[in-house]
Amino acid sequence: MTGQDKQASTDAAPGTTTGATAEMIFSGDELLRGDTLNTNQCYLGERLLDLGIFATHALTVADDLDAMVQAIRASLARRPVVVVLSGGLGPTEDDLTREAVAEALGRPLEHHDDLLDAIRARFASRGYVMGDSNRKQATIPQGATVIPLTGTAPGFYVWHGPTLVVALPGVPWELKQMWQATVEPVLRDRPETGGASGSSGASNSDRSQAVRRIRTFGIGESMLAELFKDYDWHDPEAAIGTRAHLDGVTLILRGRGSAEGLSKLDAIQQRVLDVLGDKVYGVDGDGLSEIAGKMLRERGLTVAVAESCTGGMLGKCLTDVPGSSAYFMGGVTAYDNQVKMDILGVPAGMLAQYGAVSEETAAAMAEGVRDLMHTDCALSTTGIAGPDGGTPEKPVGLVYIGCTIDGVTKVERSIMYGQRDQVRERSAYAALDLLRRRLLQRG
Repeated sequence: MTGQDKQASTDAAPGTTTGATAEMIFSGDELLRGDTLNTNQCYLGERLLDLGIFATHALTVADDLDAMVQAIRASLARRPVVVVLSGGLGPTEDDLTREAVAEALGRPLEHHDDLLDAIRARFASRGYVMGDSNRKQATIPQGATVIPLTGTAPGFYVWHGPTLVVALPGVPWELKQMWQATVEPVLRDRPETGGASGSSGASNSDRSQAVRRIRTFGIGESMLAELFKDYDWHDPEAAIGTRAHLDGVTLILRGRGSAEGLSKLDAIQQRVLDVLGDKVYGVDGDGLSEIAGKMLRERGLTVAVAESCTGGMLGKCLTDVPGSSAYFMGGVTAYDNQVKMDILGVPAGMLAQYGAVSEETAAAMAEGVRDLMHTDCALSTTGIAGPDGGTPEKPVGLVYIGCTIDGVTKVERSIMYGQRDQVRERSAYAALDLLRRRLLQRG
């Protein structure tokens, strides 16, 4: 078969795939070539896990009808709760998802005049005339339900025995809107998010899944493994897994939705919270940007940022949150030392003595932007993102992060690993986490 077949990212311990499962099939030569990054897999895996459905397979297939048909049939043979297809719903000759689903399920394609009218109207609303090639988008497999348009490519879903087969566009924002508005409600309506009645012989209590995500920062996977080595990470009633990302490590607890399973999950969750303390910044909820913003809003505080190595990333993180204008006043990207001196008031003598990448400069930058913006809090970042510029005393990845609150300034020194972009992004998240911990201490 053409394509790459591999197990999806294991958000829970391997071998614990009892319960409701899902499979994902992504079509597109551009994905296989690496021209386009497949962000849909990460998104779908997260959303499925939120529903208590564990993705066991993720497959990327070329724009080839036979390969796609074989992939769909192989997935259906494993009888998952849902098979999600992404891509191949456009108007061109290499958009073959409709044809592949129809052939794999043994259903003819049917033309829908109302769907064609909706596609034509969507083009007209944007000031364009629909071309003849778009007519093929008004055909879907017999018995399938159309998912309302978000762009110009309609999606659809159809039941095949115990499995919901869902076809979504490859454009990420279109896929996300269709998933949230249409697909998730369909899956939530299934009893215990399990299979349809009589579909697999498994009871709802056997297939029901519960998931908890405990989000941490400042602690690695190996340390987490050591701290909780007395637990059975592969226990089907309460499996434990980890996922490392630039915004920290997430502990993922997954088990059956039975009383016993939920009790075990509760006990593990409480143990994690007790052991990790302020290393935990959230459970089943927001990211660091949202958490820090919520804390500022609740305390009626404002914040500004002074950035060197992060080059604006920290300000972006804060302003990615809707409503951030209530607490974020602004920032200064002080990449050059002259800007640090002229705008932020960092003394020239300090830069000469300690250098731009130093505890002293980080503190002065934070205090300077606080005074400039007249805020209650301020953050600063200064470091060596690489790949060049490091020395034995100040290696690549060295970052100083400053935080001033209520006139008290604290600076933390870290060695960030990874490539340039990873060092910068980790630094931005570390600054948000420092702000979060300082606000916790403040009360």
